[in-house]
Amino acid sequence: MRLLIVFLTFLLVLTACAAPAKPAIAPEDVSGPGSDTPVLAGTFETSLLVTEGKGNSEGNLLFPFDPASGSALPGYTPISLGQISFHALSPDRRTLAVVSFTENSTYKGSLLLIDLIAWKSSRFEVDLFGWVNTMVFSPDGRRLAIAHGETSHKLTMVDIERGIILAQRQIDSFLPHMKFADSGEALMLYSPTIDTVDGLGAGPPQVLLVDAADLSPLWSAELAGVRDGIFPKDETVTQPELYEPGNAFYLSPGLAFAPDRDALYVLHADSEQLTTVDFENRTIETVEIQTKLTWLEKLFSLTAGVAHAKIADGTNKQAAISPDGQFLYVVGVDRASFQNKHGNWQMEETPLGLEIIQTADGARVERFETDSAELSLSPDGRFLYLRNWGPDAPWTEIFDTSTQKVIAHEAKIFAMPAFLMNGEFLLVSTYQTSETSQHLSVLGPDRLNEVAEWTVNDDTYFYWLTLQ
Repeated sequence: MRLLIVFLTFLLVLTACAAPAKPAIAPEDVSGPGSDTPVLAGTFETSLLVTEGKGNSEGNLLFPFDPASGSALPGYTPISLGQISFHALSPDRRTLAVVSFTENSTYKGSLLLIDLIAWKSSRFEVDLFGWVNTMVFSPDGRRLAIAHGETSHKLTMVDIERGIILAQRQIDSFLPHMKFADSGEALMLYSPTIDTVDGLGAGPPQVLLVDAADLSPLWSAELAGVRDGIFPKDETVTQPELYEPGNAFYLSPGLAFAPDRDALYVLHADSEQLTTVDFENRTIETVEIQTKLTWLEKLFSLTAGVAHAKIADGTNKQAAISPDGQFLYVVGVDRASFQNKHGNWQMEETPLGLEIIQTADGARVERFETDSAELSLSPDGRFLYLRNWGPDAPWTEIFDTSTQKVIAHEAKIFAMPAFLMNGEFLLVSTYQTSETSQHLSVLGPDRLNEVAEWTVNDDTYFYWLTLQ
């Protein structure tokens, strides 16, 4: 025992002599043009897809946009998407599927299939009803799954080549997340359980596996311990006024489908836990998220206690997964309401920072301080784009996942990855500067250097189709 104490003392001395811990992350010098910025040649291949809202007269118009000139690419007649629309891109990036509603209501939606290369569209009357929560193509691009509805909810499978409904199924709640299994023979679904009377969370979320041919159920399970939805602070009140400050809290877990297998990762909103749903083996596993420790840290933590965070008025998490499926990148925000000295309700936001979590065992590899509330990942997994809103304008910073450093930070930018028609990507940003003014910009993907920017000073609203 004495020898062990001497050995541990020696190791502690070595640790004390080691280099000091790294300071909080700060942007590096990023002056100069971005090295990875695509060459913009004013062609269809180097254009972006944009919709322009033209009001009740013309609806939303789709057209290729030339970032080099800051205008519509000549020679391409805009395609009307109706007043309300939802879209998905085929795996080969040649077909854009749009559920289109001609009126300002989600009643009798039609399916618009756009051949992007030929710039031609075909419309099929499929009479879809309700807000589209999500829509995804099958791996072979021949079928389109659509989750839609409002007071009632449906899952619809469409044959893309013929423009007909192959199968349709009533479901208990809305489906915000779904993905085809790698084989294309099944659909993986995630659905919160919401009380249709008062809108409260009514129980654990459901995961379902359904046959892609006829949407018949193959497997389903409850995610015990996961909470997703609105919950009353006082559970003794049968019908709380949900939208009155201080009466309820909202929980939104971080979700990400694995890119390398048929699995879903769920980051609990109200606890430090990771639930993995393995659809192939039809199993569910939940582990505690803990900082990855060295063997010496594990030895000294044997007698340590566990601290639990209190639930605020709202906890929202967002997750992105690395292309190899090994790591989850997670940001989030806690929101708590309080009354000031004048009795007015105020909202306090506390960012949760950026966490890097290992999918294999739920180990927290790293944690960084950031005020980000949203994130996107570059297609190659190299960069994280972290975003939030300041007092007057948004901001974006780039986190390099290879060096684990913030390499750029820009105010008045709300940047998201967007694909050019040739498959290369850059960043696009848009935000309202006033009721009648909108700022748009195109930026390099590695330095936030502006390739072009515009200000639109009318009632027209532009929306980038990022095609991710």
